[in-house]
Amino acid sequence: MKVERAREYVIENLQYALNPRSIAVVGASRYPTKVGYKVIEELRRWGYKGELYPVNPRSNVVQGLPAYPTVKDIPYDVDLVFVAVPAHIVKSVLEDCVAKKVKIVVIATSAFKEIGRGELQNQLTQYCRDNQLPLIGPNLVGMGSPYLNFNCGFIPYLPIKGPVAMISQSGANLLAALGTSQKDHFGMSFFVGLGNKADVDFCEFVAYAGRDPNTKCLAIYIEGLDSPEAFVDACQHVDKPIVTIKVGGSKIGEKAAFAHTASENAGTTDAFYDEIFERAGAIRATTWQEFLDVSLALGMQPTPKGDHIVMITNGGGSGLLSCDHFERCGLPLHELSEISPGLAGRIRAYMPMFGSPLNPVDISGTASPIQYKGAFTQAIRDPNVHGILGSICPTAVTDVPAVTDVVIQIHETYKHLGKPFIMECQGGEECQEPIMKLRDHGIPAYPTAEQAVNAMIALYKYGQIKKNKA
Repeated sequence: MKVERAREYVIENLQYALNPRSIAVVGASRYPTKVGYKVIEELRRWGYKGELYPVNPRSNVVQGLPAYPTVKDIPYDVDLVFVAVPAHIVKSVLEDCVAKKVKIVVIATSAFKEIGRGELQNQLTQYCRDNQLPLIGPNLVGMGSPYLNFNCGFIPYLPIKGPVAMISQSGANLLAALGTSQKDHFGMSFFVGLGNKADVDFCEFVAYAGRDPNTKCLAIYIEGLDSPEAFVDACQHVDKPIVTIKVGGSKIGEKAAFAHTASENAGTTDAFYDEIFERAGAIRATTWQEFLDVSLALGMQPTPKGDHIVMITNGGGSGLLSCDHFERCGLPLHELSEISPGLAGRIRAYMPMFGSPLNPVDISGTASPIQYKGAFTQAIRDPNVHGILGSICPTAVTDVPAVTDVVIQIHETYKHLGKPFIMECQGGEECQEPIMKLRDHGIPAYPTAEQAVNAMIALYKYGQIKKNKA
Protein backbone atom coordinates (compact mmCIF):
# COMPACT_ATOMS: atom_id res chain seq x y z
CA MET A 1 0.00 0.00 0.00
CA LYS A 2 1.11 3.53 -0.77
CA VAL A 3 2.62 6.00 1.65
CA GLU A 4 2.76 9.73 1.04
CA ARG A 5 6.12 10.08 2.77
CA ALA A 6 8.30 8.22 5.25
CA ARG A 7 6.42 8.01 8.55
CA GLU A 8 8.39 9.04 11.62
CA TYR A 9 6.82 6.45 13.93
CA VAL A 10 7.90 3.73 11.50
CA ILE A 11 11.46 5.05 11.20
CA GLU A 12 11.75 5.28 14.99
CA ASN A 13 10.51 1.71 15.47
CA LEU A 14 12.83 0.22 12.84
CA GLN A 15 15.53 0.14 15.50
CA TYR A 16 13.54 -2.75 17.01
CA ALA A 17 13.70 -4.65 13.71
CA LEU A 18 17.50 -4.86 13.93
CA ASN A 19 18.27 -4.40 17.62
CA PRO A 20 15.31 -5.66 19.65
CA ARG A 21 15.59 -6.34 23.35
CA SER A 22 13.11 -9.19 23.07
CA ILE A 23 11.64 -11.30 20.27
CA ALA A 24 8.54 -13.48 20.13
CA VAL A 25 8.61 -16.12 17.39
CA VAL A 26 5.05 -17.06 16.46
CA GLY A 27 5.09 -20.48 14.84
CA ALA A 28 8.14 -21.56 16.83
CA SER A 29 8.68 -25.21 16.04
CA ARG A 30 10.37 -28.28 17.48
CA TYR A 31 11.12 -29.59 13.98
CA PRO A 32 14.44 -28.55 12.34
CA THR A 33 12.95 -28.30 8.84
CA LYS A 34 10.46 -25.60 9.85
CA VAL A 35 11.01 -21.85 9.50
CA GLY A 36 9.91 -21.34 13.10
CA TYR A 37 12.72 -23.64 14.24
CA LYS A 38 15.41 -22.01 12.08
CA VAL A 39 14.58 -18.49 13.28
CA ILE A 40 15.32 -19.39 16.90
CA GLU A 41 18.30 -21.55 15.99
CA GLU A 42 20.01 -18.82 13.94
CA LEU A 43 19.32 -16.09 16.48
CA ARG A 44 21.05 -18.12 19.17
CA ARG A 45 23.83 -19.44 16.96
CA TRP A 46 24.92 -15.95 15.88
CA GLY A 47 24.94 -14.48 19.37
CA TYR A 48 21.62 -12.70 19.97
CA LYS A 49 21.72 -11.61 23.63
CA GLY A 50 18.12 -10.50 24.12
CA GLU A 51 15.12 -12.45 25.34
CA LEU A 52 13.51 -15.11 23.14
CA TYR A 53 9.89 -16.16 23.54
CA PRO A 54 8.65 -19.08 21.41
CA VAL A 55 4.93 -18.97 20.71
CA ASN A 56 3.36 -22.38 20.14
CA PRO A 57 -0.05 -23.37 21.54
CA ARG A 58 0.82 -27.09 21.32
CA SER A 59 3.99 -27.10 23.38
CA ASN A 60 5.22 -25.69 26.70
CA VAL A 61 8.88 -25.89 25.69
CA VAL A 62 10.55 -25.23 22.31
CA GLN A 63 14.30 -25.71 21.88
CA GLY A 64 14.75 -25.62 25.65
CA LEU A 65 12.89 -22.30 26.01
CA PRO A 66 9.52 -21.79 27.77
CA ALA A 67 6.82 -21.45 25.11
CA TYR A 68 3.55 -19.51 25.26
CA PRO A 69 0.19 -20.15 23.58
CA THR A 70 -0.12 -16.59 22.20
CA VAL A 71 1.81 -13.32 22.20
CA LYS A 72 -0.64 -11.95 24.80
CA ASP A 73 0.33 -14.75 27.18
CA ILE A 74 3.97 -13.65 27.35
CA PRO A 75 4.36 -11.97 30.76
CA TYR A 76 7.15 -9.64 29.58
CA ASP A 77 7.53 -6.74 27.18
CA VAL A 78 8.05 -7.71 23.53
CA ASP A 79 9.81 -5.50 20.99
CA LEU A 80 9.68 -7.65 17.86
CA VAL A 81 7.27 -10.36 16.78
CA PHE A 82 8.40 -12.67 13.97
CA VAL A 83 5.43 -14.44 12.38
CA ALA A 84 5.81 -17.80 10.64
CA VAL A 85 2.29 -19.23 10.65
CA PRO A 86 -0.24 -19.75 7.82
CA ALA A 87 -1.82 -16.64 6.31
CA HIS A 88 -5.30 -17.22 7.76
CA ILE A 89 -3.93 -17.04 11.33
CA VAL A 90 -2.00 -13.80 10.87
CA LYS A 91 -4.88 -11.43 11.69
CA SER A 92 -5.35 -12.88 15.16
CA VAL A 93 -1.59 -12.64 15.74
CA LEU A 94 -1.65 -8.96 14.79
CA GLU A 95 -4.52 -8.32 17.18
CA ASP A 96 -2.47 -9.88 19.97
CA CYS A 97 0.51 -7.72 18.98
CA VAL A 98 -1.56 -4.55 19.21
CA ALA A 99 -2.94 -5.62 22.59
CA LYS A 100 0.59 -6.37 23.79
CA LYS A 101 1.89 -3.00 22.50
CA VAL A 102 4.59 -4.67 20.42
CA LYS A 103 7.01 -2.27 18.73
CA ILE A 104 7.23 -3.96 15.29
CA VAL A 105 6.06 -7.12 13.53
CA VAL A 106 7.75 -9.13 10.77
CA ILE A 107 5.68 -11.52 8.66
CA ALA A 108 7.62 -14.24 6.84
CA THR A 109 4.39 -15.95 5.76
CA SER A 110 3.57 -16.09 2.04
CA ALA A 111 0.23 -16.60 0.23
CA PHE A 112 -0.98 -13.00 0.19
CA LYS A 113 -1.15 -10.53 -2.70
CA GLU A 114 1.39 -12.47 -4.76
CA ILE A 115 -1.21 -15.23 -5.23
CA GLY A 116 -4.16 -12.89 -5.72
CA ARG A 117 -5.12 -12.29 -2.08
CA GLY A 118 -4.53 -8.56 -2.24
CA GLU A 119 -7.64 -7.68 -0.27
CA LEU A 120 -6.49 -9.77 2.71
CA GLN A 121 -3.03 -8.19 2.60
CA ASN A 122 -4.51 -4.69 2.42
CA GLN A 123 -6.86 -5.37 5.34
CA LEU A 124 -3.97 -6.50 7.53
CA THR A 125 -1.89 -3.52 6.45
CA GLN A 126 -4.64 -1.04 7.21
CA TYR A 127 -5.19 -2.63 10.62
CA CYS A 128 -1.49 -2.17 11.43
CA ARG A 129 -1.50 1.42 10.20
CA ASP A 130 -4.60 2.25 12.20
CA ASN A 131 -2.75 1.03 15.30
CA GLN A 132 0.69 2.43 14.35
CA LEU A 133 2.22 -1.05 14.40
CA PRO A 134 4.88 -1.17 11.66
CA LEU A 135 4.66 -4.37 9.59
CA ILE A 136 7.63 -5.65 7.57
CA GLY A 137 6.68 -8.10 4.84
CA PRO A 138 4.86 -10.35 4.31
CA ASN A 139 6.63 -12.98 2.20
CA LEU A 140 10.20 -12.30 3.28
CA VAL A 141 13.34 -14.15 4.36
CA GLY A 142 14.43 -11.98 7.30
CA MET A 143 16.92 -9.31 8.38
CA GLY A 144 20.08 -8.89 10.38
CA SER A 145 23.26 -7.01 11.20
CA PRO A 146 26.81 -8.31 11.76
CA TYR A 147 27.52 -5.32 14.00
CA LEU A 148 24.74 -6.47 16.33
CA ASN A 149 25.26 -10.26 15.99
CA PHE A 150 21.65 -10.32 14.85
CA ASN A 151 20.34 -12.89 12.37
CA CYS A 152 16.54 -13.00 12.36
CA GLY A 153 14.93 -15.22 9.73
CA PHE A 154 15.66 -18.42 7.88
CA ILE A 155 19.10 -17.20 6.85
CA PRO A 156 22.17 -19.48 7.04
CA TYR A 157 24.79 -16.88 7.98
CA LEU A 158 25.59 -13.26 8.62
CA PRO A 159 27.67 -11.11 6.26
CA ILE A 160 31.01 -9.67 7.32
CA LYS A 161 30.99 -6.19 8.83
CA GLY A 162 31.21 -3.38 6.31
CA PRO A 163 29.70 -0.18 4.93
CA VAL A 164 26.76 -1.31 2.75
CA ALA A 165 23.13 -1.55 3.87
CA MET A 166 21.32 -4.05 1.64
CA ILE A 167 17.55 -3.46 1.28
CA SER A 168 15.97 -6.08 -0.96
CA GLN A 169 12.56 -7.32 -2.01
CA SER A 170 14.07 -10.61 -3.12
CA GLY A 171 15.08 -13.10 -0.47
CA ALA A 172 17.05 -15.19 -2.96
CA ASN A 173 19.12 -12.26 -4.17
CA LEU A 174 19.61 -11.09 -0.61
CA LEU A 175 20.95 -14.54 0.30
CA ALA A 176 23.22 -14.37 -2.75
CA ALA A 177 24.61 -11.06 -1.49
CA LEU A 178 25.19 -12.56 1.96
CA GLY A 179 27.09 -15.41 0.34
CA THR A 180 29.14 -12.91 -1.66
CA SER A 181 29.89 -11.09 1.57
CA GLN A 182 31.34 -14.21 3.12
CA LYS A 183 33.23 -15.35 0.03
CA ASP A 184 34.39 -12.04 -1.45
CA HIS A 185 34.46 -9.77 1.62
CA PHE A 186 31.54 -7.60 0.58
CA GLY A 187 30.96 -5.91 3.93
CA MET A 188 27.48 -4.97 5.14
CA SER A 189 26.14 -2.78 7.93
CA PHE A 190 22.71 -4.41 7.93
CA PHE A 191 20.37 -6.24 5.56
CA VAL A 192 16.62 -6.60 5.29
CA GLY A 193 14.20 -8.46 3.06
CA LEU A 194 11.02 -6.50 2.38
CA GLY A 195 9.09 -9.12 0.40
CA ASN A 196 5.70 -7.72 -0.57
CA LYS A 197 6.40 -4.53 1.51
CA ALA A 198 2.72 -4.20 2.35
CA ASP A 199 3.34 -1.56 5.01
CA VAL A 200 6.95 -0.57 5.76
CA ASP A 201 8.25 0.90 2.51
CA PHE A 202 11.63 1.45 0.91
CA CYS A 203 11.46 5.11 1.89
CA GLU A 204 11.39 4.29 5.59
CA PHE A 205 14.38 1.99 5.46
CA VAL A 206 16.19 4.60 3.37
CA ALA A 207 15.57 7.15 6.12
CA TYR A 208 16.65 4.65 8.79
CA ALA A 209 19.87 3.80 6.90
CA GLY A 210 20.56 7.51 6.56
CA ARG A 211 20.74 7.72 10.37
CA ASP A 212 22.66 4.48 10.92
CA PRO A 213 26.31 5.24 11.83
CA ASN A 214 27.62 1.96 10.35
CA THR A 215 26.02 2.56 6.95
CA LYS A 216 28.08 4.45 4.37
CA CYS A 217 26.16 3.33 1.25
CA LEU A 218 22.63 2.03 0.54
CA ALA A 219 22.14 -0.80 -1.97
CA ILE A 220 18.47 -1.23 -2.90
CA TYR A 221 17.03 -4.09 -4.96
CA ILE A 222 13.59 -3.09 -6.29
CA GLU A 223 10.88 -5.12 -7.99
CA GLY A 224 8.23 -2.41 -7.76
CA LEU A 225 7.79 1.07 -6.28
CA ASP A 226 4.32 1.66 -4.85
CA SER A 227 5.29 5.11 -3.57
CA PRO A 228 7.81 6.66 -5.98
CA GLU A 229 7.41 10.20 -4.64
CA ALA A 230 8.03 9.06 -1.08
CA PHE A 231 11.10 7.17 -2.30
CA VAL A 232 12.47 10.25 -4.07
CA ASP A 233 11.84 12.45 -1.03
CA ALA A 234 13.55 10.01 1.37
CA CYS A 235 16.60 9.64 -0.90
CA GLN A 236 16.94 13.39 -1.31
CA HIS A 237 17.19 13.76 2.48
CA VAL A 238 19.93 11.17 2.89
CA ASP A 239 23.52 12.37 2.59
CA LYS A 240 24.91 8.97 1.60
CA PRO A 241 25.35 7.28 -1.77
CA ILE A 242 22.42 5.16 -2.94
CA VAL A 243 22.66 2.41 -5.55
CA THR A 244 19.55 0.85 -7.05
CA ILE A 245 18.80 -2.06 -9.31
CA LYS A 246 15.28 -2.27 -10.74
CA VAL A 247 13.97 -5.52 -12.23
CA GLY A 248 10.65 -6.62 -13.69
CA GLY A 249 10.75 -4.33 -16.72
CA SER A 250 10.61 -7.00 -19.42
CA LYS A 251 7.30 -8.32 -20.73
CA ILE A 252 7.55 -11.62 -18.87
CA GLY A 253 9.43 -9.97 -15.99
CA GLU A 254 6.39 -7.81 -15.25
CA LYS A 255 4.34 -10.96 -14.58
CA ALA A 256 7.16 -12.67 -12.72
CA ALA A 257 7.63 -9.69 -10.37
CA PHE A 258 3.95 -9.77 -9.44
CA ALA A 259 4.00 -13.52 -8.82
CA HIS A 260 7.13 -13.12 -6.70
CA THR A 261 6.46 -10.09 -4.48
CA ALA A 262 3.13 -8.74 -5.79
CA SER A 263 5.04 -5.88 -7.41
CA GLU A 264 3.06 -3.93 -9.98
CA ASN A 265 4.90 -2.57 -13.02
CA ALA A 266 2.11 -2.20 -15.56
CA GLY A 267 2.31 1.12 -17.36
CA THR A 268 5.84 1.90 -16.22
CA THR A 269 8.98 1.95 -18.36
CA ASP A 270 12.72 2.00 -17.87
CA ALA A 271 12.64 5.69 -18.75
CA PHE A 272 10.15 6.25 -15.91
CA TYR A 273 12.51 4.64 -13.41
CA ASP A 274 15.52 6.45 -14.87
CA GLU A 275 13.75 9.70 -14.08
CA ILE A 276 12.79 8.53 -10.57
CA PHE A 277 16.35 7.54 -9.73
CA GLU A 278 17.79 10.70 -11.23
CA ARG A 279 15.48 12.83 -9.10
CA ALA A 280 16.32 10.70 -6.08
CA GLY A 281 20.06 11.21 -6.64
CA ALA A 282 20.53 7.45 -6.86
CA ILE A 283 22.94 5.60 -9.11
CA ARG A 284 21.20 2.91 -11.15
CA ALA A 285 23.00 -0.36 -11.84
CA THR A 286 21.81 -2.63 -14.63
CA THR A 287 23.45 -5.93 -13.63
CA TRP A 288 23.79 -7.70 -10.30
CA GLN A 289 27.60 -7.65 -10.47
CA GLU A 290 27.67 -3.92 -11.15
CA PHE A 291 25.20 -3.41 -8.30
CA LEU A 292 27.57 -5.11 -5.85
CA ASP A 293 30.77 -3.62 -7.27
CA VAL A 294 29.72 0.02 -7.20
CA SER A 295 28.01 -0.29 -3.80
CA LEU A 296 31.27 -1.56 -2.33
CA ALA A 297 33.30 1.31 -3.84
CA LEU A 298 30.79 3.98 -2.78
CA GLY A 299 30.83 2.63 0.76
CA MET A 300 34.62 2.64 1.01
CA GLN A 301 36.08 5.54 -0.96
CA PRO A 302 35.69 9.31 -1.32
CA THR A 303 34.53 10.87 -4.55
CA PRO A 304 37.09 12.37 -6.95
CA LYS A 305 37.17 16.15 -7.08
CA GLY A 306 37.44 16.04 -10.87
CA ASP A 307 37.95 13.75 -13.86
CA HIS A 308 41.75 13.50 -13.75
CA ILE A 309 41.98 9.75 -13.12
CA VAL A 310 45.41 8.12 -13.47
CA MET A 311 45.73 4.39 -14.12
CA ILE A 312 48.98 2.59 -13.30
CA THR A 313 49.42 -0.99 -14.48
CA ASN A 314 52.04 -3.57 -15.32
CA GLY A 315 49.85 -4.91 -18.14
CA GLY A 316 49.15 -3.01 -21.34
CA GLY A 317 46.12 -5.17 -22.11
CA SER A 318 44.50 -4.33 -18.80
CA GLY A 319 45.16 -0.67 -19.51
CA LEU A 320 43.54 -0.88 -22.93
CA LEU A 321 40.45 -2.64 -21.60
CA SER A 322 40.17 0.04 -18.94
CA CYS A 323 40.67 3.15 -21.07
CA ASP A 324 38.18 1.90 -23.67
CA HIS A 325 35.60 1.20 -20.95
CA PHE A 326 36.17 4.62 -19.38
CA GLU A 327 35.42 6.21 -22.75
CA ARG A 328 32.33 4.04 -23.34
CA CYS A 329 31.04 5.20 -19.96
CA GLY A 330 31.55 8.87 -20.81
CA LEU A 331 34.62 9.54 -18.68
CA PRO A 332 37.63 9.29 -21.01
CA LEU A 333 41.10 9.25 -19.49
CA HIS A 334 43.37 12.23 -20.05
CA GLU A 335 47.05 11.85 -20.94
CA LEU A 336 49.43 12.67 -18.11
CA SER A 337 50.72 15.68 -20.02
CA GLU A 338 47.19 17.13 -19.97
CA ILE A 339 46.72 16.40 -16.26
CA SER A 340 50.02 17.70 -14.89
CA PRO A 341 52.99 18.81 -17.06
CA GLY A 342 55.77 17.22 -14.99
CA LEU A 343 53.98 14.05 -13.89
CA ALA A 344 55.05 11.82 -16.79
CA GLY A 345 58.69 12.67 -16.22
CA ARG A 346 58.49 11.93 -12.51
CA ILE A 347 56.79 8.58 -13.08
CA ARG A 348 59.23 7.64 -15.86
CA ALA A 349 61.92 7.31 -13.21
CA TYR A 350 60.04 4.21 -11.96
CA MET A 351 59.70 2.32 -15.24
CA PRO A 352 61.98 0.79 -17.87
CA MET A 353 62.63 2.72 -21.09
CA PHE A 354 60.07 0.56 -22.92
CA GLY A 355 57.31 1.51 -20.47
CA SER A 356 54.57 3.94 -21.45
CA PRO A 357 53.99 7.17 -19.47
CA LEU A 358 50.72 8.01 -21.21
CA ASN A 359 47.51 7.14 -19.38
CA PRO A 360 47.07 4.28 -18.66
CA VAL A 361 50.65 4.32 -17.39
CA ASP A 362 52.26 0.98 -18.28
CA ILE A 363 55.23 0.41 -15.96
CA SER A 364 55.74 -2.95 -17.75
CA GLY A 365 55.39 -6.60 -16.85
CA THR A 366 58.74 -6.57 -15.03
CA ALA A 367 57.58 -3.93 -12.54
CA SER A 368 58.81 -4.47 -9.00
CA PRO A 369 57.07 -3.43 -5.78
CA ILE A 370 59.52 -0.51 -5.54
CA GLN A 371 58.53 0.69 -9.02
CA TYR A 372 54.85 0.39 -8.17
CA LYS A 373 55.43 2.35 -4.98
CA GLY A 374 57.27 5.14 -6.77
CA ALA A 375 54.68 5.45 -9.55
CA PHE A 376 51.73 5.40 -7.15
CA THR A 377 53.39 7.92 -4.85
CA GLN A 378 54.11 10.38 -7.68
CA ALA A 379 50.54 10.11 -8.96
CA ILE A 380 48.67 10.39 -5.69
CA ARG A 381 50.79 13.30 -4.41
CA ASP A 382 50.21 15.36 -7.55
CA PRO A 383 47.52 17.97 -6.73
CA ASN A 384 46.17 17.76 -10.28
CA VAL A 385 45.38 14.04 -9.98
CA HIS A 386 41.89 13.30 -8.66
CA GLY A 387 41.86 9.49 -8.40
CA ILE A 388 44.05 6.39 -8.81
CA LEU A 389 43.21 3.11 -10.53
CA GLY A 390 45.89 0.49 -10.03
CA SER A 391 46.22 -2.83 -11.80
CA ILE A 392 48.27 -5.94 -11.07
CA CYS A 393 48.76 -8.54 -13.81
CA PRO A 394 50.65 -11.48 -12.27
CA THR A 395 53.61 -12.27 -14.53
CA ALA A 396 56.24 -14.80 -13.49
CA VAL A 397 58.28 -11.99 -11.92
CA THR A 398 55.41 -10.08 -10.28
CA ASP A 399 55.42 -10.26 -6.49
CA VAL A 400 51.66 -9.89 -6.07
CA PRO A 401 51.59 -10.01 -2.24
CA ALA A 402 54.37 -7.39 -2.02
CA VAL A 403 52.63 -5.06 -4.48
CA THR A 404 49.43 -5.52 -2.47
CA ASP A 405 51.24 -4.43 0.68
CA VAL A 406 52.62 -1.40 -1.18
CA VAL A 407 49.11 -0.37 -2.23
CA ILE A 408 47.84 -0.67 1.36
CA GLN A 409 50.78 1.41 2.62
CA ILE A 410 50.25 4.14 -0.01
CA HIS A 411 46.51 4.21 0.75
CA GLU A 412 47.08 4.55 4.49
CA THR A 413 49.72 7.23 4.03
CA TYR A 414 47.78 9.42 1.63
CA LYS A 415 44.09 8.78 2.28
CA HIS A 416 43.94 12.13 4.07
CA LEU A 417 44.16 13.69 0.57
CA GLY A 418 40.62 12.42 -0.11
CA LYS A 419 41.42 10.76 -3.45
CA PRO A 420 39.70 7.49 -4.40
CA PHE A 421 42.02 4.50 -4.81
CA ILE A 422 40.72 1.44 -6.64
CA MET A 423 42.56 -1.74 -7.59
CA GLU A 424 42.24 -4.48 -10.17
CA CYS A 425 44.08 -7.76 -9.87
CA GLN A 426 43.43 -9.88 -12.93
CA GLY A 427 44.51 -13.46 -12.79
CA GLY A 428 43.77 -16.75 -11.05
CA GLU A 429 43.93 -17.99 -7.50
CA GLU A 430 47.01 -15.88 -6.84
CA CYS A 431 44.78 -12.80 -7.10
CA GLN A 432 41.91 -13.88 -4.86
CA GLU A 433 43.69 -13.43 -1.55
CA PRO A 434 45.19 -10.03 -2.49
CA ILE A 435 41.74 -8.78 -3.55
CA MET A 436 40.31 -9.84 -0.18
CA LYS A 437 43.24 -8.25 1.68
CA LEU A 438 42.79 -4.98 -0.18
CA ARG A 439 39.06 -4.95 0.57
CA ASP A 440 39.75 -5.66 4.23
CA HIS A 441 41.90 -2.53 4.26
CA GLY A 442 39.20 -0.32 2.75
CA ILE A 443 40.38 -0.48 -0.89
CA PRO A 444 37.79 -1.66 -3.44
CA ALA A 445 39.51 -4.35 -5.52
CA TYR A 446 38.19 -6.37 -8.45
CA PRO A 447 39.24 -9.21 -10.76
CA THR A 448 38.45 -7.45 -14.06
CA ALA A 449 39.17 -4.11 -15.66
CA GLU A 450 35.53 -3.32 -16.34
CA GLN A 451 34.52 -3.87 -12.71
CA ALA A 452 37.22 -1.52 -11.48
CA VAL A 453 36.29 1.13 -14.05
CA ASN A 454 32.59 0.85 -13.16
CA ALA A 455 33.51 1.47 -9.53
CA MET A 456 35.49 4.62 -10.34
CA ILE A 457 32.73 5.85 -12.67
CA ALA A 458 30.19 5.43 -9.86
CA LEU A 459 32.36 7.46 -7.48
CA TYR A 460 32.63 10.21 -10.08
CA LYS A 461 28.86 10.17 -10.68
CA TYR A 462 28.15 10.42 -6.98
CA GLY A 463 30.52 13.36 -6.77
CA GLN A 464 28.46 15.10 -9.45
CA ILE A 465 25.24 14.24 -7.60
CA LYS A 466 26.61 15.84 -4.41
CA LYS A 467 27.57 18.97 -6.34
CA ASN A 468 24.06 19.26 -7.73
CA LYS A 469 22.57 18.83 -4.25
CA ALA A 470 24.76 21.56 -2.77
